[in-house]
Amino acid sequence: MNMMLSGIPAESFLAHVCERRPLLTTGGEALPRQVSVPTWDEQRGERVQFPATLVSIDNGNDAFKGAMLHAKEARVCTRRIITAYSPARTIRAGEGMTTWQVNDSEAFQIGTDALFTPQTESLPIGGTVERLTDPRLRHFLCACLVELLITAGFVLPHEAYQGEHTLYASFGIPNEELDLRGIEEATQQAIRSLLHVPWTVRRTDEQGHVTIWVLRLLEIVPYPQSFASFAAWYYTPGGTPVVTDIEQHVTLDIGGGQLHKCSVTLLHQPNGRPKLRMSASLLGDGTIAIARAARDTLRTRFPGIHLSDTEAQQMLTSGCVTIEGRRTDIREVISGVIATRARNLFTQMLPLLQEGQTFLMFTGGGSILLAGHLAELVRAKRAPQSFLFVPRESASVLNAIGGYILAQAAAQREHTRSGNPSLALREPRE
Repeated sequence: MNMMLSGIPAESFLAHVCERRPLLTTGGEALPRQVSVPTWDEQRGERVQFPATLVSIDNGNDAFKGAMLHAKEARVCTRRIITAYSPARTIRAGEGMTTWQVNDSEAFQIGTDALFTPQTESLPIGGTVERLTDPRLRHFLCACLVELLITAGFVLPHEAYQGEHTLYASFGIPNEELDLRGIEEATQQAIRSLLHVPWTVRRTDEQGHVTIWVLRLLEIVPYPQSFASFAAWYYTPGGTPVVTDIEQHVTLDIGGGQLHKCSVTLLHQPNGRPKLRMSASLLGDGTIAIARAARDTLRTRFPGIHLSDTEAQQMLTSGCVTIEGRRTDIREVISGVIATRARNLFTQMLPLLQEGQTFLMFTGGGSILLAGHLAELVRAKRAPQSFLFVPRESASVLNAIGGYILAQAAAQREHTRSGNPSLALREPRE
């Protein structure tokens, strides 16, 4: 596939991911997996440089999305886990379920496993403060980070104790929680609650094998979620901008909880790299509005069905729900609701589709769910070269992938300020 013709610059991080090319700098060098973070050492009574592994967290309302480089291979690993939580059940027979315990918390299950229990609990939907102040959400994040580390090959085979993993994390926050003056104070305080705390995570797998992981977040660098998708489109693996004649780039991020617009103006310079100006806004609810309407419609047909927000979102994705103990296809029941509510969602996008001065990029899990309706609408309003649907393999995790690029850039800035040029990475300064 010709990436430039499809709207993805051929040398971008996104193109490398889509084509499964090795993630190397233009000089063929490996990207850094770790950085040195100055940390206070209680025993020595001084600040010391401590190695930390780069990781990206997109703390989405509908799902956790994480990204990091594989421990040994030149590729990015991602993990998406449905934002679902339930206290652990005791399984007496049959297949077991993976359970978690963080510090002195109750044992719990997450993701799809949690959805198939009668005790599924809805984790908060909303801003960073509302979410991170819930201890269940913090424990859910710790469990998800361990799953990401396992996916990326950071695991010791046949060992119960998996050691301490110190992390340098970029952390996606809603676009509206950040401006030129910085991050809202309440958001900063909520994020600080995760820092420097030893999170001891006990993971018990389906066979009953226990592993112990100790996580310590040494640094958290917040980033505006939708801007990260642009970063994946705009920067090469080495952190330099791609060559493009696009001047007005708009990302429409259709998430589970919210629909965000992120506009980036590229001010091309006669000599040197373009300057970027970013603005972002919340256009409205994401697919959660469709999920709730579909849930209400289903309940009129089956009054005994009570679904949480998370279960309703999963119903949209799978087209199935458990009724009278059976997995039941309900796409015919909710298809009309999806089409009607999607039109309401699309109405918020219509001004952007009708004007002709921007390049539009559609991403987020909602762009996958509504792909058919969305493609029909956009292609009726736009020329093919003026828009991009991010491939479904990357669309739901693109903010996390872009967040990894921003983590590398933030780490490089810290090393430049400290006079320690140990990262072979060119910084995407704006």
